[in-house]
Amino acid sequence: MGGSVGTRTKATPGRMGDREDAVRWARSLLSGGDFVVLDSETTGLGTPIDFVEVGIVSCRGETLFDSPIKPSCPVEPGASRVHGRTTKSLSGERRFHELYPDLLEALWAKRVVVYNAPYDRRVWDAAVGRLGARAALSGELPPWECAMHAFAAYVGERSKRGGYKNQKLVGGDHTALGDARATLRLIERMAQGA
Repeated sequence: MGGSVGTRTKATPGRMGDREDAVRWARSLLSGGDFVVLDSETTGLGTPIDFVEVGIVSCRGETLFDSPIKPSCPVEPGASRVHGRTTKSLSGERRFHELYPDLLEALWAKRVVVYNAPYDRRVWDAAVGRLGARAALSGELPPWECAMHAFAAYVGERSKRGGYKNQKLVGGDHTALGDARATLRLIERMAQGA
């Protein structure tokens, strides 16, 4: 989506680079120090789709946002098995539109890094798109950068379809906050070249 409601996903070294590019990318994040890591849990893979949880940590690992979210559609059983959230367990939580100002506050003017950014961006665009005119006040967020693609290049395992094979998030626990912290640790690991 363009305009004021969407975000873009920035190309990262994992799409077209190699291990050295991934190390440089991670080092640039850490040396700049002006980035956040976002992770989410969702209602599933199908459409409609929505968030059930979002977590954001600073480049130093501080919690900037951590909240369950009442989704606008049912939680798929397969997704519930992964993250433990159900439509019923989320029925008393706040909806995305109530949390949107706090999310913008945490993301504004920062480099946003996400493990599997294209997926989370699709969910974000769907949720923001449902806001209608309320979203127009936000302006454009910076592009999102994909740690999964960078880590794929860092590992260097070739895919049969070309490029690098995506890797599972190391140390994640299927909570938004836990996976955001695991992504930050992965960035730190890549920056060390370890």
